[in-house]
Amino acid sequence: MNDQLQQTLQALQGGVTSVDAGAAVSNISAWEQTLGGASGAGGITGQLSQLRSMLEGGDLDGAAALLPGLADATEQAASSAPAADQDGLRQLASLLRP
Repeated sequence: MNDQLQQTLQALQGGVTSVDAGAAVSNISAWEQTLGGASGAGGITGQLSQLRSMLEGGDLDGAAALLPGLADATEQAASSAPAADQDGLRQLASLLRP
């Protein structure tokens, strides 16, 4: 599993509400850079951008409302991800669901 995915999973172990908004924004920005231009990642990067904007603006309810869709997109992406990352992406999708 790649290091960035492993770090994200570790950050979410206490649940999404336990992550500091500033740390979440930093993590989301890193994922936007990682996924930018990746084939098939446009839907996820768009959702990440919305999530980052809501967190930066303090709209936690709006951010929470985006998580199920982001979880679904992450789970779908797992099937075409490198084999070493598939289980981690499925775990991430699960952690993003309320």
